Amino acid sequence: MRNIVPIIGIGMLLLASCNEIAPEYPDEPVIDYQTFSLFITVDELNNKTLVGQLSFDFTDGDGNVGLLPLPDSSGINLPDTVKYNFFLQLYDLKGYEYEKVPEENGGILKYRIPYLDKQPLSGTIDLDIFYPLILHDTIFYTFYIYDRDFNRSNTDTTDVIVLSGINLDEI
Repeated sequence: MRNIVPIIGIGMLLLASCNEIAPEYPDEPVIDYQTFSLFITVDELNNKTLVGQLSFDFTDGDGNVGLLPLPDSSGINLPDTVKYNFFLQLYDLKGYEYEKVPEENGGILKYRIPYLDKQPLSGTIDLDIFYPLILHDTIFYTFYIYDRDFNRSNTDTTDVIVLSGINLDEI
């Protein structure tokens, strides 16, 4: 009988250690930049386009990241934080300093993260940014997301991205 009690105790400890404890995250989304990579793609008409792929991790404690698709005719007069939930700000190297590129010159990119619903929520998002024309030599982005409660995440920053020397016609 004495030999059975320790075995049952060890068995119960092993079973208890198998149960995963769900992580706890804040209700506001948190993002963490991972990588930015460049590659060239060719479309159906044999046009070459430079593509940058931004990859970042995120967490959201209440799991309300992402938006449902907008109906075809709506969304025209909605504020950007209702139509979009992922924002990037472009910075361009001018001389020895980086300058924020104004929105009217394509400096702000806006995207929709699709609807996600799981508590707590964590994962990795990969975003493709297409450069049909290379307008800048050396850039970086800052970016942030919103959840459906309009909680804004922290702002994160990419590495410096060098686009100079890439000639799509030579590839």
